[in-house]
Amino acid sequence: MKSEYGQFCPIALASEVLTQKWMLLIIRELNAGSTRFNDIRRGVPRISATLLKQRLGQLEEAGALERQKVEGGSIEEYILTDAGRELKAVIGSIGEWGQRWARDIEKDDLDPGWLVWAMHRRIDLTAMPSGRTVLEIDFIDAPRSHHLFWLVCENGKVDICVKPPGFEIDLRISTRIRTLAEVWRGLRPIKGEITKGRIQLDGHSSLKRQFPNWLMYSLFARVERPS
Repeated sequence: MKSEYGQFCPIALASEVLTQKWMLLIIRELNAGSTRFNDIRRGVPRISATLLKQRLGQLEEAGALERQKVEGGSIEEYILTDAGRELKAVIGSIGEWGQRWARDIEKDDLDPGWLVWAMHRRIDLTAMPSGRTVLEIDFIDAPRSHHLFWLVCENGKVDICVKPPGFEIDLRISTRIRTLAEVWRGLRPIKGEITKGRIQLDGHSSLKRQFPNWLMYSLFARVERPS
């Protein structure tokens, strides 16, 4: 990798890798557990496949990840090295700064697909009923072709569906993208939004009562913004 800053300062040298467009978001996804190309791209949906492949190659060149073949197949996984895992603390500090000091959420930031992708990693399955629980999320202000999502919670994992999964829906959640995004970020209290009707729940009364306890929210929701 050619020199960009002409300095041997460690911050300058690290910046040659880390400050390229999309790179921190890719590292965020890798540290959140994504190992396959398509899963990484679901977490960074606006990056092109070509550029994502390039950025992953740069992380490999920098020694932050290794490519491994899935046993018995041709699919590759991207596995963080010690250097890559050490970036988790860096990403965490940047996220805390962003939660506290970055600009407010704007309309162009409100991607319902990404919000559901973030949510599916932060569902407390131990707080849910045993067996399968299917959640339908309806973003009432999203485009018609992109407003319904389903989370199928079963056997210790959560799967995202963009088409009806073929199972009975246990709980329907209807809301605006901004409302749920700001709840997820810890900027609005969920119980208050339910009481005000901004989040509407349709299902068995016990599931509606339990729903707020299923969400573990963003890792940065606990960080308060200055008033």
